[in-house]
Amino acid sequence: MIFLWKIILYEIPKEFHSYESAKQIHINTMEAAGMVVSSEGREADVLVLSERVELGTIIRIDDLYGIVAYMSYREDEKIGSTQALIARVQIFGRLDNGRLVRLKRPVKPHSDVFLADENELEEMLSAEENISIGTVRGTNARAFLNPNEYDRHMAILASTGAGKSYTAANLVKEFSSLGLPVVIVDTHGEYPKLLSKLTEGTEIQIETYTVKHGKQGYKEFKIPVSSLEPEDFHHFTFLTEPQGSALGLVLDKLGEDYQLKDIIDGCSKLNDKTIHEGTIKALERKLRTLDRTFKNIFDKYGTDIKKLVQPYNITIIDASSSPQGVRQSVVSYIAKELLQGRIREYNEMPDPIEHSMLFVVEEAHNYAGSNLSHSCKYQLQRIASEGRKFDVGLCVISQKPSKIDEEILSQCNTGIYMHITNPNDKDHIRKSFESINDEIIKDLDGLDVGECIIAGAMNRIPFIICNVDRIDVKGEKTGKFNYKREEEIKVGGFDYV
Repeated sequence: MIFLWKIILYEIPKEFHSYESAKQIHINTMEAAGMVVSSEGREADVLVLSERVELGTIIRIDDLYGIVAYMSYREDEKIGSTQALIARVQIFGRLDNGRLVRLKRPVKPHSDVFLADENELEEMLSAEENISIGTVRGTNARAFLNPNEYDRHMAILASTGAGKSYTAANLVKEFSSLGLPVVIVDTHGEYPKLLSKLTEGTEIQIETYTVKHGKQGYKEFKIPVSSLEPEDFHHFTFLTEPQGSALGLVLDKLGEDYQLKDIIDGCSKLNDKTIHEGTIKALERKLRTLDRTFKNIFDKYGTDIKKLVQPYNITIIDASSSPQGVRQSVVSYIAKELLQGRIREYNEMPDPIEHSMLFVVEEAHNYAGSNLSHSCKYQLQRIASEGRKFDVGLCVISQKPSKIDEEILSQCNTGIYMHITNPNDKDHIRKSFESINDEIIKDLDGLDVGECIIAGAMNRIPFIICNVDRIDVKGEKTGKFNYKREEEIKVGGFDYV
């Protein structure tokens, strides 16, 4: 026991016989940041001797690297203190010609632990191609990610106000800088300003389309009625099988270049003994409802989806001014058209979408809710399960992870997690992601605004804590209570407000 005690305290004089004494020696000599107390498998317990060691710190033990996954104070006579700070470190391997080689045996106890410097961090995280949305927490090293894993899908999950829109905007800019086309469903209308600031002075082009209600300077997204098949109307309303059959008969008689009112008129002219009159009347009522609900959206020719998917181009679908039902229908339509366009490209069919792409869905719980019966959830499920075959990546963003369909989340192989406190959300994340562990889950509510934990396929190490790059946008919110009292003006003996 005495021999072990001397090794742990670096064979220091007898008068230094406590954790605080060992810590003071470290401060004075500026050497090791800690020492391995014990190890098992790919984990090691480290006696912390530096104030710079915290959750997410990447450390070096000899030629091995690891990350601090958990910290606690421990009572242990072997280390000479009842209040020793112990860090649980996940060891992920050694660098060999820029490639990480996994650990095959536990690290040696009593080894010195050092903080990885910025050059080591960037070499460790770097791949042949890199993107970065921020810096490794506590350093100036860029937190590099592997962009080639975009088609294994991503999820950005955070509570309100944690900074998920800034995180998503930085991520979109990075992918666009490599030429990858990006289409964003913007539920709150905040991405045009964020991305315009980020892409200043670059070759990236931004096009914004509004839905239902126009905005000055933006194009309007239109859906071409004359290109819709009978089954496509399920994006917008529920049709029974007889109603779908009746609609098919009407469309067959219209030829080309028709509008919704032409389909409605065609219902009243439909004479077919196989279709019940009540079915025709019900179909006509539903189409008239669509005509009112989707006013300014349905068009004879519509927006060409292929033109939205171009290299170095970001397309924003601003749905902030449209009702929830309309948003869901538009997302359903766009999701299907994007995937079908890529399938046509792979099968060498006419009218393909030639370029691989990333589809970003903000407030995804509104379109992929676990209890949602709308077709938009089904279309997003298809991209999540089939998209990788056709180079279509999906990124879902939400402040309510527990409400998102588990099948979709489980297909997201990269998770970007920000401040989350809700136990139900944490539990849902734990069930949906293989790459997440209990240590990460425990620390989600300890993240500051603008901090995130990144885990999964785009990472070269188990996880990394990142400070997201800030976007300096003019006109941000100031005080919430900046009210002014209305002034009364007296004119000719009368009071006016």
